[in-house]
Amino acid sequence: MLSCCAMWGGALVVLAGRAVYGTEEETPSGGAEPEPVLIRGSEPMHIALLANTTRHLGVDTGSEAVGVLVRAHTLSPNVSISRTQAFPPQSSYTGTSAGLWIPLRPSDRQADFCLRASENVTALVTAVLYGEQDPVPGACNMEFRMEDDPNIHLRFTTHETVTEFAPANLGVARGQPPPSCDTGQGTHTRWRLTYELYQYFLPEGDLSEASLFDGLAKMNSVREVEQNGRKVASLTSLDKTRVLGNAYAGIGVVFCVIVRDPLLNTSSLYVPASTYSCHFSSRPPQSCQIQGQTATRVFFTVLGVCGLFVCFMGHRFLTAESFFLGFLTFGFVAFAVLGRFSGQSYEMCLVYTAVLAVVGGGLCALCWWRFGAPIPLTVLAGLALGLVLAAGIALSPVVNEPPLRSYLLFWVCVTGFSVLLTLLLLSWPRTLIILSGAVVGSYMAVFMLGTFLPSGLSYVLVSAVRRAVSPPFSQAIVFVPFQTRDFVLTTLWAVLAVGGAVSQHFLTRDKPHFPPCPYRSRSSQTPSAPQVCDERTPLRGRGVQVCDHTGLGRSAWCCGAALPSGGD
Repeated sequence: MLSCCAMWGGALVVLAGRAVYGTEEETPSGGAEPEPVLIRGSEPMHIALLANTTRHLGVDTGSEAVGVLVRAHTLSPNVSISRTQAFPPQSSYTGTSAGLWIPLRPSDRQADFCLRASENVTALVTAVLYGEQDPVPGACNMEFRMEDDPNIHLRFTTHETVTEFAPANLGVARGQPPPSCDTGQGTHTRWRLTYELYQYFLPEGDLSEASLFDGLAKMNSVREVEQNGRKVASLTSLDKTRVLGNAYAGIGVVFCVIVRDPLLNTSSLYVPASTYSCHFSSRPPQSCQIQGQTATRVFFTVLGVCGLFVCFMGHRFLTAESFFLGFLTFGFVAFAVLGRFSGQSYEMCLVYTAVLAVVGGGLCALCWWRFGAPIPLTVLAGLALGLVLAAGIALSPVVNEPPLRSYLLFWVCVTGFSVLLTLLLLSWPRTLIILSGAVVGSYMAVFMLGTFLPSGLSYVLVSAVRRAVSPPFSQAIVFVPFQTRDFVLTTLWAVLAVGGAVSQHFLTRDKPHFPPCPYRSRSSQTPSAPQVCDERTPLRGRGVQVCDHTGLGRSAWCCGAALPSGGD
């Protein structure tokens, strides 16, 4: 085993003070390279790294451990970890969460490794010792670059996060060769191992280094992961070690994988990995510091204000409510189709969606204005309400069951739920339209706030759109963060919905359930042309008419109803 120890000049300095995580942060002074650090125990340590400078560290392993897993975490930028100062690609790893498995020889009492970063940064460093009965994370790697890769390979796209890791192997005593990864599939091989994926949500909107390090400290061991994390998936050795999840931009998530040996009742932890589903950068634009794009904010701000109006006064102004519900329905369908098949950028899809939604909403409003038929408006309201409620149900844990993670089945269930809800409430059209305006309008108002503040509640609608735009998203295991901000916004949504329904009821309680359409009301208020009567026009029941008996334009009042009964 190559050692970084030779570069130290034979001196190791034990870090004295213990701070937040049990260790004092190393602070460089005067630009000089910090002294080497010896890590004792499994408590996380803050280590300061200078730009493009190799930092040498050692781990006190004792005589019982057969291997050590060293981990280094940063918020940004990436950190590189290696057993040698050369950082060869085959035995080093680079990332914001980087780990290294170091097997120990019988004579080893210390394991050495090196850290390096491209910028000045503080790293959270941890070392975990493993016994000979503990599974070895990533020791049967056949996909990634390193021979033993205990890291969680975490990446994100616009719609989902992708978590991958290498299979583990059985542990062995010091100096013994590891078991073969491909020989047989019996209970004496690594195929008996099982895996569990956990996640832990960091505080919403908190992009600080302290928040990340605090979250990682809560996921430092198997016991802490089980206590603080939420189990996302359970896998066997026959399953793919690849799991899809929802991408929450601006909300930090820590992922951990526990590998278990059910025969020996032992377990080990892979290197935890974190993501914010956005990019940290020292150069603009810093996408993690910008919650949503400008076009998105403008679009949903206007939609949220309109939703607030419909929530409280929708049934009083049915033409406006028809436009709003038609806008949402046509907009959802248009964005799903454009996003999946057009290949356009997000900004162009949003522009085209706005245009098509205005056209669709205008047609719905024109239909009500001209004909005043309540059934089409009732059906439209039922479909919009059903879509929002079905999208909320789709974020419940029951949808993560394998039989329900089907693209076709999901949309069949959503469509069926919307149609069924419409049919059940079709006998009470006024109630359905008031509920739809209150619930959908208030949600759009709350969604408007979600474009400025990171919140899991806004992903009720976003996740439904993602399922429509990206078919692979149907395989994602979705758990929504529900923290203090989400609780406040959910309460606000409920209060607005109830208040809006009550407001609409009282505004229209003394009016017909469905007033005459504006076109007919306007036509009835327009005075009609005088009716010309002649000697054949009956007098009774005609009321007052303007009659021209001479044909010369002289008019005289000829009153059938005004004549005395029985008069000539």
